[in-house]
Amino acid sequence: MQLSVIFPAYNEEAALRSTIERSIRSLRAQFESFEILIVDDGSRDRTAEIADELAREFPEVRALRNPRNMGAGHTLMHGLDEMRGDWVIHNAVDYPFDFDDLPKLTALLDDADIVVAARTSRPGYTPFRLLTSYVNVTLLNVLFDLKLSDYNFVQLYRREVIERARPETRSTAFITPETMIRAHGLGYRIKEVPVPYHARETGVATSGSMKVILTSMRDMFKFAIDLRRRQP
Repeated sequence: MQLSVIFPAYNEEAALRSTIERSIRSLRAQFESFEILIVDDGSRDRTAEIADELAREFPEVRALRNPRNMGAGHTLMHGLDEMRGDWVIHNAVDYPFDFDDLPKLTALLDDADIVVAARTSRPGYTPFRLLTSYVNVTLLNVLFDLKLSDYNFVQLYRREVIERARPETRSTAFITPETMIRAHGLGYRIKEVPVPYHARETGVATSGSMKVILTSMRDMFKFAIDLRRRQP
């Protein structure tokens, strides 16, 4: 098994080095072969420079850059387009998913094409973010046949799934739900496993902004309508 790990990064100079070094220590203990792709999304700080430094220091690390700030969805797809592994997982630079918990996901690979990490709690979430997360999951489970408890944390994908269930959206909060919904429609096996969530300690989260929420909801409803139009 060769694993690709994607880290979208935007203005993450405070956390990037420690996160990548921590990830490498954990992944080296689990895999003989893996790669880490850091995709800089037009950061205004030293994120891109630090990514280049890490790529020179560690053979597992590759540093990629978007031509300009394009958002988390485009950044994730950039990494997926460049991955070399037969399995791929993504994580945020603030390290909400600890790779020491990855064996909980890999244990299910014989029976799954996508393994979904479902947060057991959400420390550090404001009441507003808790509400929007609840509404998001509820809407997804009402609108689509796939029923999960968490669509927007971390998922481990077989490479073939990414190639066949390629999403059209690039909105931050709907790109992974669309991928999984498409994969479910194609008959791929999806399993969920509970894992801890670790709150951000540095930097500023942007995925819960009102602009991100509204854009993702627009794409969610558009995709639901398109699916129903195509059904006989």
